[in-house]
Amino acid sequence: MCSESTVTSDGVALVVHELGGSGRIALLAHATGFHGTVFLPLAHHLEHRFRAVAPDLRGHGHSGAPADLDFDWSGFGLDVLAIVDAVAAGSAGDGRPVGIGHSLGGTALLLAEAARPGTFAALFCYEPILVSSEHRQPRGASHPFDDAARRRRDNFASREEARARYAGRPPLDTLDPEVLDHYVIDGFRDLTDGTVQLRCEPENEGRVFDAGVASDALDHLAGITCPVTLGRGNRSTGLSAEGVELAQARLSDARLVTIDGVGHFGPLEDPVAVAASVLDALAAN
Repeated sequence: MCSESTVTSDGVALVVHELGGSGRIALLAHATGFHGTVFLPLAHHLEHRFRAVAPDLRGHGHSGAPADLDFDWSGFGLDVLAIVDAVAAGSAGDGRPVGIGHSLGGTALLLAEAARPGTFAALFCYEPILVSSEHRQPRGASHPFDDAARRRRDNFASREEARARYAGRPPLDTLDPEVLDHYVIDGFRDLTDGTVQLRCEPENEGRVFDAGVASDALDHLAGITCPVTLGRGNRSTGLSAEGVELAQARLSDARLVTIDGVGHFGPLEDPVAVAASVLDALAAN
């Protein structure tokens, strides 16, 4: 695995991880609070069909944050477009990549395709976060997701301590063990006192959730014409499940697949099952 960097049109420095494989490029976009290398187990099961690349989206992992700390979700669409421009020249076939996104990452892919139709040959979006107009909340309103994010513990004595804590309590206790390993390895920075600190700062994670609940991303889907597969877990409820149904109603070429035994963290809970669903959905690409 190697990493490269690029800069978005609004000046955010991004790190992009090469996860291996050959063929058409698959751009894997992660959920809020995560980073690109958590997709390594999933990418392993795609490597005979796709060359997987995975960015750390703005404010996550090794990437920078916007100078004004405004995490309006349109910015994540800019992240995706910058990465496509940086890597798509090496894609097999017609040169266009496919996109595979989870939660925030799925929304980012949809926003990028809406902003520049024809960017992707096809998309697989697992439970993209899309909020109906009646459920949107103004920026700065208290919400359980951003409140919880801001309360996250961000410092541990070691990565081993952090991993043990996450493995033993919700919500990360459902993650595949290898995924959890990668989350901890690249999700923390080393401090001079020997402790480790989350790279995705809790305050910034809260800002991302805050902007997500206010986002009008749903209103931008009508112009998307590339094939979109919407994945969901049969254990998912609430906002994540609602987003899939809202997207299916707005998209002109969408199909829905349900994956058994997983919830909102599906691609990180069962990479094998989700990879099989991705390969089936993108069989023609």
